[in-house]
Amino acid sequence: MTKEKRQREYVDKDHKVMQAYYNLCEKYSGRNAKTIKRKLNQLIKKDPDFLDSYVYLYQILQDEGNLEEADKALNEAYERALKLITDKKGNWPDIFEWLWLENRHIIRAILNKAISLWKNEEVDNALDLFRKLLKTNPGDNVGARNFILAIRMDMSFDKFENRFNKAGYYDMELIEWFEENHKKFPDEFDWWEKAVK
Repeated sequence: MTKEKRQREYVDKDHKVMQAYYNLCEKYSGRNAKTIKRKLNQLIKKDPDFLDSYVYLYQILQDEGNLEEADKALNEAYERALKLITDKKGNWPDIFEWLWLENRHIIRAILNKAISLWKNEEVDNALDLFRKLLKTNPGDNVGARNFILAIRMDMSFDKFENRFNKAGYYDMELIEWFEENHKKFPDEFDWWEKAVK
């Protein structure tokens, strides 16, 4: 009789700065970017492992065209994300679900890093991260499967966004496109279909 391997699940702790972060997001208007960036940096000092502060800072810096600083913020969030979720050997958890509010800031940091890699045509590295996000959370609330399929179908990030992004959200067209095309890649999605049945 073989002993079944126990799956390792990661659920992050609660972060006290989360509410202050959400309050700050509501105040952002674009014109007050300098103040918001300063306050995000204060939140980062208070809790360096609450990663949404870095991701929001990354997005504001990108909008301003300050790409070098933006990348620094995103890379810091990503490195911290990996330190939080991986074991001593660098292995990801078996289960890392969006279901837990506590995990979402980490998932967003990794997702943004994967998208950044895809934009920069580092396709293999982007695919690796999207696959890990999907494997650890087959419910796939962040849509990693769509990005995987797009990459496998040789779409650039810009082409994907131009086709499916409808003023900040994805609609039924993306769902139908995925349904129509994912079976062409059984090596990629057969396990996932079984997992979500």
